[in-house]
Amino acid sequence: MKLFKIEDVKGFMELLFLKEIFDGFCLGSMKIRTMVAISVQGNLILDWLDSEQRELYKKAEYVPWKLFRPTAFAMIRGKQPPESMRIYFVHQLENGDCGGLRVQYEKDGLVCMSSYTPAHFSMDRSGEQMWDEKCADFFRKNGIVSAPFE
Repeated sequence: MKLFKIEDVKGFMELLFLKEIFDGFCLGSMKIRTMVAISVQGNLILDWLDSEQRELYKKAEYVPWKLFRPTAFAMIRGKQPPESMRIYFVHQLENGDCGGLRVQYEKDGLVCMSSYTPAHFSMDRSGEQMWDEKCADFFRKNGIVSAPFE
C-alpha cells in the first residue's frame, strides 16, 4: 500500500472525469457529498447494457470507468466542488489478483492509495510491491505530480 498526495487537484480532476486516463479501471464503489450524499456500488448490471456492450463486458464484475465516467461527472458538476468524494477503482490482474486505487478528496486536498488483494493467501508481498510501483508509474506516465507519504 502506498499513499500519494496529489499536488494539482484541479488537473487531476480533469484527468479523472474528462480524459480517458483512468478508463482501464473499473468502479468498485463511489461516495460523493454535494448537496446530498450519493453512494454508488460499481457492480455491473449487464441487463441494462445494449447487446453489443453486454457481449463486450459479459465477464466484468464491475462497471468499467469508461462507461460510468460521464454519469460520475454529472454527479459532481456544478459551481462548487463536492464536499468530499471517495472513488475506489479495481483492476483485475492477469494472475487473478486484484489491484485497487482509492481516490479520496476532501476540502483540504486529494490523496490516492494503492491496495492489493491476492486471489489466494500468500505471505509473498512481491505482487503488492509490483502493484504499488505500477500505480507510481501510472502517475508519472500521465504527468500526475504526487508526493508519496513515507
